[in-house]
Amino acid sequence: MKKNNRELLKILEKFPDENPNPVMRFSGDGTLLYSNKGSERIITAWDISLGDRAATDIIDKLMPAKNDRTEQNFEISVIEQTFLLKAVYVEELDCINVYGSDITARKVINKFPDQNPNPVMRVSKEGVLDYYNNASTRIVNHFKMGTGKIVPEPLIELVGKTVLTGKMTRSEIAAEHNTYSIDLIPVDQFGFIIIYATDITAHKVVDKFPDENPNPVMRFTNQFQLQYYNEASDYIIESWGTQLNHQIPDDMVSELKNATRNNYRLEKIIGNRTYYFSIVEIPEFDFFLMYGTDVTESKAKEMILGKLSKYFSPQVYDSIFTGELDVNINTTRKNLTIFFSDIKGFTTITEKLEPETLTELITDYLTEMTNIAIDHGGTVDKYIGDAIMIFFGDPTTKGVKDDAVTCVRMAMKMKERLRSIRRKWRSFGIAEGLDIRVGIHTDVCTVGNFGSEDRLDYTVLGNGVNLASRLESAAKTNEILISENTYNIINKEIKCEYIDEIIVKGRSHPVKTFQVKDLTPNETESNDLNYETDGFSVILDEKKIKNKNEIIDHLEKSLDHLKK
Repeated sequence: MKKNNRELLKILEKFPDENPNPVMRFSGDGTLLYSNKGSERIITAWDISLGDRAATDIIDKLMPAKNDRTEQNFEISVIEQTFLLKAVYVEELDCINVYGSDITARKVINKFPDQNPNPVMRVSKEGVLDYYNNASTRIVNHFKMGTGKIVPEPLIELVGKTVLTGKMTRSEIAAEHNTYSIDLIPVDQFGFIIIYATDITAHKVVDKFPDENPNPVMRFTNQFQLQYYNEASDYIIESWGTQLNHQIPDDMVSELKNATRNNYRLEKIIGNRTYYFSIVEIPEFDFFLMYGTDVTESKAKEMILGKLSKYFSPQVYDSIFTGELDVNINTTRKNLTIFFSDIKGFTTITEKLEPETLTELITDYLTEMTNIAIDHGGTVDKYIGDAIMIFFGDPTTKGVKDDAVTCVRMAMKMKERLRSIRRKWRSFGIAEGLDIRVGIHTDVCTVGNFGSEDRLDYTVLGNGVNLASRLESAAKTNEILISENTYNIINKEIKCEYIDEIIVKGRSHPVKTFQVKDLTPNETESNDLNYETDGFSVILDEKKIKNKNEIIDHLEKSLDHLKK
């Protein structure tokens, strides 16, 4: 009998050496008698050697196996590994054998899906569901699944396919109103299959919707390759000379790189057409969507309207296209302030200039004067050679008084601007000075669309217009001459001086005239400086100054020269 026990002991001592998993043997009092190579990490962590007694906490876990004659299972963590240890008492040898299994991977697999925002399930190779995370609830409920139960179709069929092939199986399933892409991955080491699912409902909608869109819709990868385009995009794709899964043109790549904000918009000419694009980055799916609208026709209309606008005063143009002003023969009586100006001796000047030079100079002059008129809200009625006719009070008005004051202020600003224009004229060798005459009158006039059924002119008619023109003819060089009507309206805001009475054809009484001198003290714009004399001129408008330090430098140099 003793011989048989010794032989059994040799077998038991020899066999664990071949086992890759940890195997240890402790005596009845907890002394380490044996450990195989697979136990090295555990023995090192416990800091014991053969013949050493284990620590108290370890003995406490081992002793119930001897005392209760039952297997004891417990887990230990060693560095980055987790082991499941099973303690078994061998009565014949009065020892406790400890068998270990590395369960690190299983612990990670069991833990990780709980943190996954996407559905994760685990089934046995027989198709029994033994785990699912919270994100899988919709799928589990839809198919009426439960842990410990065999999964239904279509999942059981996919499980069978995975078991037979031993490879990953990919498919799609529908649960309620959602579509999921699922991957079934066999884990042979643990004898189960992990199912990873991704909700691709939005992706499916994105793929389907553009086909119904009558406007161009394209999709590009984050590597700027064309991934999809609908039928309405055919012209664009053909013009680009590209195709699916190929790179789009470099200029479009640059635009997409700039599309860092949502709904990045741009206008692009492609071939003979103009498109307005809205680019949306979809980071969840790593692609860009580009929605296009063909605006070729509207751009052509816009260009035509842009050309037409040059034939109308801005106020008239806006009123026509907003519907405030009807395009038909229609007039009304209104209290308006009429402005006339012309260049003194312009006929003499034109005789000395080449046509090209004359065109450049008069264009420059009229542009400057027109910009001032627009800034003040005046309606530019017409150009008659070098003469300009402007009126205030229609199609928009600020009231009779404000219209009259603004008109006179505009005239004063025009006089100031002449100084800068004169310098340009001198650079062209024009010896004659650039001088103007201005006439202004406020009166009730007829304003509106005049003309034929085929052609209309938006203008003003009446004795008031004739009087303003007559005042301009009677004005002296660089004089702003106004009527008594206008004077009575503006005299509290603007200084004027009585000049004389003039006889005007069509009027039974002479008309008193006044010369505009300056703003009243209360109205003077303190930030502006305007002074000119022989050999010196200065105009200061702080609103337009951008290079203040440079101006100060020039002023200081000028003062130094004057003091010498």
